[in-house]
Amino acid sequence: MANQTLKKNKDSFDVQVDVVVFEENGAFVAYCPALELSSYGDTQDEAKTAFDGAMNIFIKETHERGTLEKYLLKLGWQLQQKPVTLYQPPTLSLKQSKKILHNNAARVYNERVAMPV
Repeated sequence: MANQTLKKNKDSFDVQVDVVVFEENGAFVAYCPALELSSYGDTQDEAKTAFDGAMNIFIKETHERGTLEKYLLKLGWQLQQKPVTLYQPPTLSLKQSKKILHNNAARVYNERVAMPV
């Protein structure tokens, strides 16, 4: 899996996490184990697009409420404060992801979003 990070800058969050896409009951699901966040669509592209929107809302809402950092730490992310704030998510291999999801046809892509604060 790719390098997964969340960097907190002065005016933005730069998020890079792995997202597993798989088919279940006729729909495609995009699931990010590092954030416990998912979405779905009729196609893989629709699921990815829906996930983009869900992640943007998740980051914006948790940041506005002041709960983003607390939630990430609860999920097992590790915090590095210097030289810049950097969160590292718990690692999960593709094999582990597929086992959890019971789906060997799952595909993984890396999602990167910069959110203004």
